[in-house]
Amino acid sequence: MAIFSSLAGFFKRNKRRIFITSAVTISVYLLVNEFVIKKFKNYQNALRQELMFKQQIKQRFLQTQQDCYYTILALLPVLATPIVESLPVEFITQALRLKKGQPQQPQPQITSGSSSELTADNLNLLDNNNNPQSKLSIYMNKSKLELWNLLKIKTITRTLTLIYSISGLLLITRLQLNVLARRSYLESAILMAGVKAINNDSDPHENYMIEQSYLSLSWWLLNKGWFNLSSLIENIVIKKFEKITPKTELSVIEFEILLNDIISEINTNNKELILSNLFPINYQDLLDTIVNTNPDLIHYLDIPDSNLIKLINETNNIMLDGNLYFFDILNSLILTNLSTLSSNLSLNLSNVSNSLVMSGNLPDQKGDNQINSKSQDNNNITTLSTSKIVEIPDKSYKLASFLAQLSIQNGIMINNNEPPQEEQEQDEFENLMNNLNNFSGNAIESETFQQSNNDLNGNVYINNMNNLDDLDDFSAGIYSNFE
Repeated sequence: MAIFSSLAGFFKRNKRRIFITSAVTISVYLLVNEFVIKKFKNYQNALRQELMFKQQIKQRFLQTQQDCYYTILALLPVLATPIVESLPVEFITQALRLKKGQPQQPQPQITSGSSSELTADNLNLLDNNNNPQSKLSIYMNKSKLELWNLLKIKTITRTLTLIYSISGLLLITRLQLNVLARRSYLESAILMAGVKAINNDSDPHENYMIEQSYLSLSWWLLNKGWFNLSSLIENIVIKKFEKITPKTELSVIEFEILLNDIISEINTNNKELILSNLFPINYQDLLDTIVNTNPDLIHYLDIPDSNLIKLINETNNIMLDGNLYFFDILNSLILTNLSTLSSNLSLNLSNVSNSLVMSGNLPDQKGDNQINSKSQDNNNITTLSTSKIVEIPDKSYKLASFLAQLSIQNGIMINNNEPPQEEQEQDEFENLMNNLNNFSGNAIESETFQQSNNDLNGNVYINNMNNLDDLDDFSAGIYSNFE
């Protein structure tokens, strides 16, 4: 009992101090809980929301880039079909095939039982009926030399036109989709934050139509721009390859340098022309595009504050920026395609050469004394045994071999889904090699090409461009521009 009495006395003597101490302790606890712990929890919640915000941006950004990739694959046939038709390498090759072994004649003579020769009346009739043979007849009236020169120019022009057009389409699509994705994300973020948007009263259907109209501006490149680029490229190709015949021997590096020189000349002297053919920068081109895609929205071009005009102006500003960053990215894509092309050419030509050596089907001495002599002098190929071949890089091949390979690579460039169809391309290659190089062992050559092309699962050109770091940086710069 004495203990309780002493405790009671202690509390009586220190009642005031205990009360004050307790009050202060509780107050401190409440203050700490209110201002420190809650502040800390709020800070944690803010960090969590920021991380979620960044994660959402990242996911939407990655999804946008994936959408760009599949959009390009979907548009490839639309872009490639008119390019291939306007540069009819296949018709020229077929005409060379039909002329193989036939004597040179001023005009094709008519034999009633021949299926490969056409009368003048039939030619006119076929021309009027737009029959594919009418196009072939145009080339059947040319000499073999003229056909080889045409094949040289058209094949190289087609290749570079595809490279420029595909590169431009990929870059423009990235620009457009990232601009729209950023705008869409901002609108959704504003709605989630509970802030009333400035254009809250706008019609969602109208906004959708404007966005679709903006995306459809790629019609200009798909229908008009590629043709202007092709004309520009062809003129420079003619100048660069004027003195190079199909029998001229070039290494892969030398051939790549020639193509790179053409690209450098095009980019140095025609920057504005190139940009104006990737996107309708000029008002008349823009008007033409809208009329052919969404004529109902043409009145928006006269409204300076319309969303369509804002989107177009933003695109033009990015493309025409004084630092030429857009054009630098375009050049990087083009050079990436050129590098991919050179790698594939080197691989396929080396495989064919090795197959011929291993099978003993070397070029005929009578027709290829020059190439045999050059091979011996430069030690390009050394046979150690029947099972081991050592190939020294930088071997020379005739231009005709490059033309055959370019035709195959064109098919890979425009492939958007299934593995490349090779049957026609193999026939094309065999015909070229037989006409010029007199190679034998065609079955082995075809098998080699089939094996090498089957290794290219998907479109290696699109994949290499899509994986370019500069392109991702460009897209991220557009997507993160929240001004």
